[in-house]
Amino acid sequence: MTTNSEPFTLLDGDGKVQMAGELADGKLEGVLRIHDDGEPKAAMRFAGGVQQGECLMLYAPHRPWARLHFVDGRLDGPAEFYSLEGIVVRRTHYRRGRVHGLQQDYYPDGALFEEAHYENGLPHGPWQRFHAGGALSERRRYAAGRIEGEAERFDERGNALPS
Repeated sequence: MTTNSEPFTLLDGDGKVQMAGELADGKLEGVLRIHDDGEPKAAMRFAGGVQQGECLMLYAPHRPWARLHFVDGRLDGPAEFYSLEGIVVRRTHYRRGRVHGLQQDYYPDGALFEEAHYENGLPHGPWQRFHAGGALSERRRYAAGRIEGEAERFDERGNALPS
């Protein structure tokens, strides 16, 4: 079987590159690069027309807003999201298109704000939120997306608050 491969480039009205990649037998193959007003905005990998591997989304050159992984066209694997300043604001993990595993959200200064465990897209297991100073603020437990029991709350010194 012969594969016909050809590069392509789409330009905007000003002649700036909007999209560049390669087609093999009419399907996206390799890295697809997306631009806005001539600036890179995304780079994603394809195989046989299906998104595979790393996808990097950018606010501006060298300033990512998301780093994702795809398997067979669905989010699968680690994912990171960034602030405009380049600080990680969320780390999570996907399996077959759904959040699965540990997810962590961060304050703008990079300190941990919240962490939760997910199973097939639903909160499942321990969930914790933290005060800006790092002390535990709230703790809960989930089972298949439903809260189990009462949430526990704590002041900034770690003392339990009445329910």
